[in-house]
Amino acid sequence: MIPFSISGRARPLVWLACSMATMASAPHAKAQSSPASQVAVYGIIDMGLEYRTHNNANGNSQWRVNSGGLNTSRLGFKGSEDLGGGLKAQFNLESEVVVDTGATGSSFFGRQAWVGVDHKDWGGVSLGRMSTVAYDFTISHDFMGFAPQYSWVTATASVPSSAFTSRISNALRYLGKFGAFKVGANVSLGEVPDSINANTGRGLSVGYDAGALSAQLSYDEGRTGATATATDSTKNRSIIASGTYALGGTKLFAGVRNTHRDPVGTINAGNPKFTSTLYWLGASTPLSPAITAFGGLYYENKHGTGSDPLMLAGKLHYNFSKRTWLYATAAIARAPSDDSTQTLTGVYRDQTPVASHQTGLGIGIQHRF
Repeated sequence: MIPFSISGRARPLVWLACSMATMASAPHAKAQSSPASQVAVYGIIDMGLEYRTHNNANGNSQWRVNSGGLNTSRLGFKGSEDLGGGLKAQFNLESEVVVDTGATGSSFFGRQAWVGVDHKDWGGVSLGRMSTVAYDFTISHDFMGFAPQYSWVTATASVPSSAFTSRISNALRYLGKFGAFKVGANVSLGEVPDSINANTGRGLSVGYDAGALSAQLSYDEGRTGATATATDSTKNRSIIASGTYALGGTKLFAGVRNTHRDPVGTINAGNPKFTSTLYWLGASTPLSPAITAFGGLYYENKHGTGSDPLMLAGKLHYNFSKRTWLYATAAIARAPSDDSTQTLTGVYRDQTPVASHQTGLGIGIQHRF
């Protein structure tokens, strides 16, 4: 036996994994003894080495070991039980894992924590913390795959940044599929006394998937900043249209997202009012049975300014198997000056940019289980 120790932060994950494994193997556990019940442990381990220019106000570059270059590293548990009559119960618990340090995300199950029921003809309803329908319907239409390294679809890496809501808490979501069409709706409760709007979220999506074409149209609205005594919320509204079209092995990607932020309180640099329209266009194509190339551009029209950031981005996948691949990413972002002022922009969506241009390069490996 090899001795080992478990850090305090890792103990909850290990405890939960062991508990789930014990439940799965218990011969008298009703949910696990039924052949119609299923529980799965899954995850993504994504690690890489990244180089970025202009990482501080002095213009210094930086090397770093990065967790989640293509996709956020995660550990999850999901399951379902057949209830008969085409109905089944479902749940999903999913936690971010910061693999380079071993830490978890800001919330233990901050990515997914929901339970619901689904009918084979009518669709499914879920309650808890979950991804929005705008996120679910748009994600496959981004040629970089909503990658932190490097995509602007969920959030633009410019100041001020525009974004739509990726996840919601205290939420109710409906997803249904009817032939080639799919529909989704979500609402999150703000839980502020005497207000049905404060700190809430709303979303509606319609999609179509048939043959070579996939397309969707989404509306997303998020409200934040209210309190029990001041129930007005800052409103962030986005309309997103996107799609893909397959031409043999080559796939074309395109989309547009219009976002309007209407703040509560004094409007200033830290609390801006703006309208932004993001466009993206890209493609993917196989270079060999194991290698696929992706590339394209993101362009943001910052309404009312003459400084519209642009990012060129691309990646290569080398597939060892269906679950493990190497990848390389590259991007360059620039924003022209606007009336002698500097618009800050960058390649990494989760970092506040500090310069009007930035370049990023990365290599990594991802394994899914």
